[in-house]
Amino acid sequence: MIERCVGCNAEVQVIDGPIHRYMTSAPGCWQRYGELLGVLYTRPTLQMAVVLCVDTYAVQHPGTPNPQAIQSVAVHLLNLYDYLVRGRPARRPQELLSDRAFHSIAPPSSRASFWLEPPSFAASRTVFDMPLSGTDDAIETSARAWAESAWAAWSAHHNRIADWYVMYARS
Repeated sequence: MIERCVGCNAEVQVIDGPIHRYMTSAPGCWQRYGELLGVLYTRPTLQMAVVLCVDTYAVQHPGTPNPQAIQSVAVHLLNLYDYLVRGRPARRPQELLSDRAFHSIAPPSSRASFWLEPPSFAASRTVFDMPLSGTDDAIETSARAWAESAWAAWSAHHNRIADWYVMYARS
């Protein structure tokens, strides 16, 4: 049987399995993400792809308006803005804005204003468009294309994200 992931809208096999505690996904999508990270983390030359994939998966599986999901989506969208719009290299550790930094500048009482209504990802690439093997260049190209696709889906909120960047990002 096939189902659509409630986060990214990918068609996935119906399986019984775990999911993330606050990012919404189908178990089959979460499993594929784990497989992808397993591949990427074994290849130190794919550091950029790891960073892009982590941020991209998070913004495609935003969860519901709760403090952890709000913080997660905001930080990951700010990271994508930094890499894709401002041109900062994607590398670990991520230099822009850690969860800890976000917590200090956006206390829990103000985070409700950070919730952005998630877009449809029906026309976007998903974790299933990422190859599990291939050359570093092919995998990095796919990771960037996936990130750009997810970023484009959030286009209705690009101005708000740019404003947050000015307010919260470390230079």
